[in-house]
Amino acid sequence: MLDLKNRFAFGVNLDDPWRYSGIPPPRSIIIPHLLSVSLPEGKALDEADDLEIRKHTETEPKTSAGRAVLALVESLLDAGIDFVRCWFPWKYFEPTPAPESSLDKLLDGSYSQWPMDDLVNTLTGKGIAVVPVIACGYRRMLPEGLEPDPNRALYLKRAYIHARLLVRHHKDRIKNWQIENEPNWWAEHEAGGWRSGFAWVEDHEFKQKLCETLNNAVHTEDSSASTIINLEADAKTLAPGPYTSSCDILGLDFYPNYKTAHPVNPGVLKVADQVGKILQKPLLISETGYPSGPSFLGYSVDRQAEYVEKASREAFALQNVTGIGIWRYVDTSWRSFPPQENHFGLLDKVGSPKVAWEAYSRVIKELK
Repeated sequence: MLDLKNRFAFGVNLDDPWRYSGIPPPRSIIIPHLLSVSLPEGKALDEADDLEIRKHTETEPKTSAGRAVLALVESLLDAGIDFVRCWFPWKYFEPTPAPESSLDKLLDGSYSQWPMDDLVNTLTGKGIAVVPVIACGYRRMLPEGLEPDPNRALYLKRAYIHARLLVRHHKDRIKNWQIENEPNWWAEHEAGGWRSGFAWVEDHEFKQKLCETLNNAVHTEDSSASTIINLEADAKTLAPGPYTSSCDILGLDFYPNYKTAHPVNPGVLKVADQVGKILQKPLLISETGYPSGPSFLGYSVDRQAEYVEKASREAFALQNVTGIGIWRYVDTSWRSFPPQENHFGLLDKVGSPKVAWEAYSRVIKELK
């Protein structure tokens, strides 16, 4: 199994777990999050759901999710990808919060549905590691109606049980777990409508307790597993110190060209090397990428390819960095804001490789 502490690994991020699980896609957000306006859920929003079906024969899986998993594996193997980092939305396993009275019983049991099993088993069966992002508090990922307020202690208990059940179920195949997502950026998530509740904004004690709780949950179920906490690294609020005791690997997310298309700027990744050296902790570049559009903002497929190639080489050369995860594998018809959010895919929304995918594949094969 992949050891993200001690060897360099090349990965991609999946932002569309519904495609590989058969779960309906979330609501698309097509204008600023602050206005909280969404489209209805449903497959009509994602015509790319069956993007690779045409490549498979009638003897292969009959569901679009099953065919998408097989197509994904084929593509990743061809490119030499080592790991896939993917959301494991809490609501996929627990659509509505379990009754408080039954939580202890749930901890001793199991969820009744495991929609990510096909993805996990197929990828790991082919030697590609899976790095799940678990217990993320985004509104679109939580069980219906669940949020930390008004009972933050109860939320911590629920998160602990949820994490333990996931690790218990997958520990024979998964050894690297990201707990929550960008805790140094939760206030901005809440302001943008991705999270809901004052707990994400004002309660630093809650932030620390949630990270500690999830870290303990993973290690209670699997003492050999590694936990990852990723931080938004472009902001002045990086401050990694408080999180180092609640994870085995620190992840950093870099989007140096998020607000301006040029110059293409992979040199910021050196920050990861400096942080790793100071903290004496394995450092993973969990997310980094460059959008291929929109063109009216100056983005292009060629500039995306330039960034992906230079960032991969830069990360590989850094002494204290053990891997890089490019954001993201494929575009979808699910829409976010601002518009560049919808163009980070290395493949377009109908599954055709962009120049950046070819560049990434070439660099991986050259450096391995």
